[in-house]
Amino acid sequence: MNLRVPLGAAIAFALVVAALTFSITLNHAREDYNARASSLREREAANDKFAEIDRQVRQRFHGEINGQQLMDSVARGYMAGIGDPNAAYMTAEEFARRNTNVVGGTVGIGALLEIHPNGYLLVREVYPESPAQAEGMQPGDLIVKIDDEVLHPENIDELYDMIDDAVGTRIMLTYRRDGEDFIADITRREVVHPTVFASMIPDTEIGYIIITEFSERTSIQFNRELGRLQNLGVQALIFDLRDNRGGIMRQATRVLDRLVPAGPLLTAVYRDGTVQEIDSSDANQLDVQMVVLTNPNTSGAAELFAKVLRDYGMGSVVGSATAGRGAMQEDIKLSDGSVISITVALYRSPGGISWDGVGVRPDFEVAMPPDLEAIRRELDHESDPQLNKAVSVAQGILIEAQSAQ
Repeated sequence: MNLRVPLGAAIAFALVVAALTFSITLNHAREDYNARASSLREREAANDKFAEIDRQVRQRFHGEINGQQLMDSVARGYMAGIGDPNAAYMTAEEFARRNTNVVGGTVGIGALLEIHPNGYLLVREVYPESPAQAEGMQPGDLIVKIDDEVLHPENIDELYDMIDDAVGTRIMLTYRRDGEDFIADITRREVVHPTVFASMIPDTEIGYIIITEFSERTSIQFNRELGRLQNLGVQALIFDLRDNRGGIMRQATRVLDRLVPAGPLLTAVYRDGTVQEIDSSDANQLDVQMVVLTNPNTSGAAELFAKVLRDYGMGSVVGSATAGRGAMQEDIKLSDGSVISITVALYRSPGGISWDGVGVRPDFEVAMPPDLEAIRRELDHESDPQLNKAVSVAQGILIEAQSAQ
């Protein structure tokens, strides 16, 4: 049966729909305008306040104002005040230095140094095929003089910056070992920082891999070290990510791709709710059980590493809760070459959970006493309580696997 709608009713209905649509549109427009107006008023108030401060300082300040230094400080203050703990402002030079460190190579002597309480520089590590190694320097040496300057607590910060300089430049270092001084005449050159160190736990089938950071070359170094351990018959792995402050997420996912089965590795959730898969793993996986060591300095990409292994049921976490830094930053270059970095999304692991602000809780919580933390690099798997627990967990996994066969 055909139903006829009176023309008048149809027109009335169309007018109602049009009025409703107009009303909704008007409300959205009003809300958008109010938000924009509020934001504009806030910006005007901020500009007025800064202009007032600037006027008062320029009228009353007894001194000279460095314009570039002032603008850099204002920019740093702005980024510090937006409520983003990851936000930062960098000059062009600072940004270049940060990128050099992330790439994993720099110009220098090829050694990891730290300031000793007595004002000297303690050599923590000497990198393979580096100028420092060629000059005979070893971990534990104390650098006591740079060129003709004797190091002491008052000048250590200034002289420390002299270590790295341009390719081809020379530096004279006096280092002390067992009370005897040696002189190293070093020509600086580009040096690759190793970030992966692997060995076997003595008298076990457990491999021990330290990853200090995820730099541009970490996955290459990891593949090499993993292959070496596999040739030695490794049956379980301990990954030491303590004090690993993260680095490049893409490098962490490349390493994880060697370890876990096919599936997502990392997704990002943006402010508008958009969810984007950043990286995934193929079907190739490593058929060994794993344990991850963490502490409060384990951050960013290192936290993702621990979460992915646990999400896939391939690894347990031992140690202390991690830093809780799981935010995606975007670097935005400004017209003068300086850069601002802001959070644009939060990361999620395959389990769909963000670790930003909460960190990764260990499956086996083991505290590190402060006196041992100070000398942790010198401890072995028996005297390091966290590593000792990780070895125990790995051995338990191996025993279970062997019993099941």
